[in-house]
Amino acid sequence: MKNRMKRFLMILAAAVTVFSAAAGEDLQEEEIAFGESGAVTEKDGWYFDEKGFLTGDNPGEAYLLEDEANGEWQYATGDLSIHITKFTEKTDKKKTLLYCVAEVYASERSPLFAIMTPEPETSPRPDGYHLVYPENLVKDFPVMLAVSDDYYGYRQFSRDSKGSTWPTGIIIRNGKILYTKTRDSSKKRSFPNLDTLAVYADGSMKTRICDELTAEEYLEEGAVQVFSFGPWLLRDGEANEEVMNPSDKKGVMAQPNPRAAIGMAEPFHYIVIVVGVPSDKYTGVKGSWLIEKLQEYGCTEALNLDGGGTACMLFNGKTIIQGKWDKQKRVLGSMIAFGKLESFE
Repeated sequence: MKNRMKRFLMILAAAVTVFSAAAGEDLQEEEIAFGESGAVTEKDGWYFDEKGFLTGDNPGEAYLLEDEANGEWQYATGDLSIHITKFTEKTDKKKTLLYCVAEVYASERSPLFAIMTPEPETSPRPDGYHLVYPENLVKDFPVMLAVSDDYYGYRQFSRDSKGSTWPTGIIIRNGKILYTKTRDSSKKRSFPNLDTLAVYADGSMKTRICDELTAEEYLEEGAVQVFSFGPWLLRDGEANEEVMNPSDKKGVMAQPNPRAAIGMAEPFHYIVIVVGVPSDKYTGVKGSWLIEKLQEYGCTEALNLDGGGTACMLFNGKTIIQGKWDKQKRVLGSMIAFGKLESFE
């Protein structure tokens, strides 16, 4: 298959079961288009259900496709499905729009989690304080999909123009409170406004205003992760009107920039979008574009994550899209992750 590379991970030690001709005929009769309810689709001896999970008998325990030439990446096990598509579109201003959409079906056995640079147990700082290049973070913590997050590591030591330490936002990672200080929503908030997206053990997500709940209240609700950046994009299916029609026409969300966002279509069904601007020939997007694109994929909850040089998506240890390339690539202390690999510690 030209320009396509498939590798088998965690191959079963036992011999592969051979289908009888009759069984193969029965399966062929039952096959319908991928994505329809109850569908089973076959690809080169691998069988996937309607969500992209492996089902039935397969050559191994995990399917992996890395097709950079055609802009497609896929990973599937019995409890995790990742499918990434890279899009290149021409705009009316004769520039190119480049972005990746990752559609993820997770599960209780393989949920969304966070990877962070570790701190010694004796350190007064939480994990994620030390900043490294994203490729180095996934080298230390190998995962199948890693995406830049709210960039809280930078806010741990950054200061504003008056010399005051920035509030980090309410930060919870893997069930542990890291930071509790956020902005006051009753006052004018600087960017990022530190709105939150909470991820719960049942796979659901919920966006909120920055100080709507305390960190302790999030844990009491069952939140496992809380990301703080903002603004929120979708909440209970409704779009953020200030992002769709910003009053500040020169504000960050009103200007085309490299961006990253994550949203939920339903529990354990997530959409991650990263928009890259590798050169002057490319353009970024406004916040309203993110909302409309996430709605196209059925999202009802979504948060704007840190963009610019922070925005990046890595698949199987390799960067497949970056907000800005080379000299403007940023270091970070944590990432959103799916799919621990065998060497993960």
